[in-house]
Amino acid sequence: MDKLLTIVIPTYNMQDYLNRCLDSLVIESSLMEQLEVLVVNDGSKDSSSTIAHEYEAKFPGTFRVIDKENGNYGSCVNRGLAEAKGKYIKVLDADDWFDTEEFASFMQKLDGINGVDMVLTDFQRVSNKGEVLETCKFELEYDTPFSFRQMNNMEYYAHHSITYLTQLLRDISYHQTEGIPYTDNEWMYFPQLYVNQALYANNNVYRYCIGREGQTMDPQVKSRNGKHVITLLMNMISYASIITSDIKAGFSYKRLESFIIHSSKGLYKDFLVNMDEGSFDADTLRLYDNFLFKERKDIYDILDKELRLKVVPVHYVRYWRKHGKRFPVDWFREAYRSFRYGK
Repeated sequence: MDKLLTIVIPTYNMQDYLNRCLDSLVIESSLMEQLEVLVVNDGSKDSSSTIAHEYEAKFPGTFRVIDKENGNYGSCVNRGLAEAKGKYIKVLDADDWFDTEEFASFMQKLDGINGVDMVLTDFQRVSNKGEVLETCKFELEYDTPFSFRQMNNMEYYAHHSITYLTQLLRDISYHQTEGIPYTDNEWMYFPQLYVNQALYANNNVYRYCIGREGQTMDPQVKSRNGKHVITLLMNMISYASIITSDIKAGFSYKRLESFIIHSSKGLYKDFLVNMDEGSFDADTLRLYDNFLFKERKDIYDILDKELRLKVVPVHYVRYWRKHGKRFPVDWFREAYRSFRYGK
């Protein structure tokens, strides 16, 4: 490895955002020499590749474009990890960007860090126009290595805040699921199971863009991707089942379990409450329900007991399991609107 940090940028049809993203990585030349930026073009049909190659031509020692066939987000991360030359590695989504000054400061700080598996930094949720919506900071002592395995809190560490030691990922043969979205959750939770020493560098580096039409976290897009969410959760549950007992004893495993429970609750609510009746896919949900019963009966029972409607206190998962159909939430919505608004 001859670089300090590799930035992997999964890119698919991001021509309207890629310049902003890549411009944010242009820092002073001495730091650029220690930086590797891999723009992994996932078979884009727009000008994303052309734009990326312009940066490669202008900064050949830093930027490199990897053009590949479409394989979705995870395939880009896997390719980037396979080719990374940096001691550390971080993922930056192509519609997001870094604060350039904070990033330069982080690079300087990273150069003096040794013996840690993960570095955490602050980030902001911002609008597409750059308006700050939320600043996400951690209640941690900064610039001091600490034992991550001994942390006894359930704090959530988003991928926007994470920089991993590249060798850690290679040592655990990390491989992200390909062909589906939302696998950044694997990036967050799987390697953290094996992180020993960590460090919090209080640099506010990442700008996470919220509200762009068509992004995977758009509620409309997410509701259409129920099958992908199910695939992801089944993979995460399967992975959790093969973890060694010493890893299961740590709080990183508890964070993983908490995510699986929380995401399962959201999945059932989307399918059984939020979706219109015409969009409801009973077979897909039944697949996950049967899998959960077999692999994690404890989570299966939690959903049966805890999930119920607020206005009409019905356990809608229990109702669906017993009767094979959704509780008539659409009818209740219309009845409520008629009562409340007279229409």
